[in-house]
Amino acid sequence: MFTYVKAKNFKSLKNIKFNLKRTQKITNDFISIYGENGSGKTNVVELFKFLQQLTISKSIDNALNKLPKEYFELQKKFIDSIPVELKKIWQLSLNLEEYRTLNEKEDTEIEYGFKINDIEGYYYIRFNTEIVEEKLYYFAVKQKAFYFKICKEEKEIKKELNKNIFNNEKYKKELIDNIDKYWGKYSFLSLLFYETAEKNQDYVITNTSQKIFNIIDKFLSMTIHVHMWDFKLMPDNIMKQSKLIDLKSGNIRKDKVNIIKKYEEVLNIFFTQAYADIKSVEYKIEDNDEKVYYELYFNKMIGGKLKSISIDLESEGTRKIVDEFDTIIGAMMGETVIIDEIDNGIHDLLMKNIIMSIKDEINGQLIITTHNTLLLEILPKECIYILSTDYEGNKEINSIKDYGITIQKNNNARDLYFKGLFGGIPTTEYVDFEEIKYALEDSKEKEDISNVKKA
Repeated sequence: MFTYVKAKNFKSLKNIKFNLKRTQKITNDFISIYGENGSGKTNVVELFKFLQQLTISKSIDNALNKLPKEYFELQKKFIDSIPVELKKIWQLSLNLEEYRTLNEKEDTEIEYGFKINDIEGYYYIRFNTEIVEEKLYYFAVKQKAFYFKICKEEKEIKKELNKNIFNNEKYKKELIDNIDKYWGKYSFLSLLFYETAEKNQDYVITNTSQKIFNIIDKFLSMTIHVHMWDFKLMPDNIMKQSKLIDLKSGNIRKDKVNIIKKYEEVLNIFFTQAYADIKSVEYKIEDNDEKVYYELYFNKMIGGKLKSISIDLESEGTRKIVDEFDTIIGAMMGETVIIDEIDNGIHDLLMKNIIMSIKDEINGQLIITTHNTLLLEILPKECIYILSTDYEGNKEINSIKDYGITIQKNNNARDLYFKGLFGGIPTTEYVDFEEIKYALEDSKEKEDISNVKKA
């Protein structure tokens, strides 16, 4: 679980601290982030996406380098027709500049606080066009100790690797050689992950403390939905999502058909309870050589008759629920899940019911951004965060419990939010469209006069 994130000069986040703790000892397992449009909620989610990209960048670049040159020429020529899976691979390649505040000269700094198996620690990264500092710490018996510290000073890379973590001197020298060759373009976490993929995994793990790989595993096992990014990364397979890559339709090996039945069972439970007209859910399966093709269908009442409707014919909101279903379930099963705009295209009341039903079942951590204010009626104030922006573009993200305002039934969080007590709402109450109309008419009149003069 993440306990905090601090960022400087990260996209639109100039200087922000996101404290995920409910109390000094308890971390929030569910967080709902509010803010006006363009406030930077997506960039908060991108902080977690960046951590994953940072950890797999060396492995992704290595995989891309193995592709024939013709692929890149085709990629440019036929970008619109390339399968979405290949587009997603392309997005995994890391470009540090994309994550920096525009036209910023100072370095970008990010620090992730975490708690894994009752051990707390933090990971810190500082970069501009390349990484210039990286360190990983943990806390043991009220003392702080480091896994590694690497920093570039005047073109010299200074490196410290904890001898209790990297306990084989020969292998430690190999790692130091790799730092000298690749660090700066790639993070040390990325180099370690690449080592496990390219070398004998037993050799790497035997000569390194398992603790550091537990951290890498947890970073990569996050599921993040932001824009087109919806990978669930796991160390044993860079492209591993859920066991069904797409719950709507796809191909799967014949010996994995039982997985389809499992999803059919849980989707039945959910949709028959959430939708009045859906009576059952089923996957229709067709044999296709060594694989089977599966497609999700809803058996629903239409005009008094039961009809079998393909998922492709369902509403955008229903398709989005299916896309996010396995992700949300992951939070129940102990995973860290971050979803941007979870309510996009989904009825406010349905989303409220989903969150109300799942929030007490979370065994991992679920972080969402949303505009659904109905959730403010059911969530504890510790779980509600507001991303606010002042007139100079400075941003803060705080739980509403930090505002020290008493919340009661007749003074609830939703009403207080609409009154602007927490910020994070549009400040303009009225837009003069009549003025816009006159401006357009004036522009058209000037264009007509110009055309007459030309004639």
